[in-house]
Amino acid sequence: MSPEDPAGVVFDCDGTLADTEPISDAAWADVLGDLGYVPTDEDRRATVGRPYPVTFAHFATRVPLGDPAAFRGRLRARFLARFDADLTLFDDAVGVLRELVAAGVPVAVASSSSHAHVDRVLARAGVAELVGAVIGADDVTRHKPQPEPYLSAATALGVPPRRCAAVEDTDVGVASARAAGMFTVAVLRGHLPPADLAHAHRVVERLTRADLSPGPRRG
Repeated sequence: MSPEDPAGVVFDCDGTLADTEPISDAAWADVLGDLGYVPTDEDRRATVGRPYPVTFAHFATRVPLGDPAAFRGRLRARFLARFDADLTLFDDAVGVLRELVAAGVPVAVASSSSHAHVDRVLARAGVAELVGAVIGADDVTRHKPQPEPYLSAATALGVPPRRCAAVEDTDVGVASARAAGMFTVAVLRGHLPPADLAHAHRVVERLTRADLSPGPRRG
């Protein structure tokens, strides 16, 4: 472990380690399209990084969705079909995760998606055995932008939150990690304008290990 490394690093999953956001958007568009509704850019901005119940509630104000569990089953089927065919990984973040673990820095993942979904992504990335803890939406009661996902990840790693760095790609994720007291790096993935992520301690276009070293804090 380098003296510049944080004592632990917590990664977001969707949009940070894996390019799942387009797959999720397409799955929602598929199922909502069956109901005669076409999601807008405004819808996307309101739901990106949010857990399923929040996104469901948002779209339920636009079009009748029926039973939440039945709707989720249809959505999951569309998502998994696209996941198997279309998933790509972000080699910068996956590469940094591997570097950190090789250097002895423990890592975790804190996500607004289900624990099972995160496990599936990590297995596809070939890093499941490297991740010390996974905190999914079903592992907490207060989701991003609340700090509980990141606080739970730090607890699972046995590292104080203030000694952790977090890697995010959404405004709600940055808010969650910062509220937990972590040095927070936002990676621009093209689905949010840089201004939406300006509350991160650092904003980068491509993640490197050096980005996780706090240096002078701001804010």
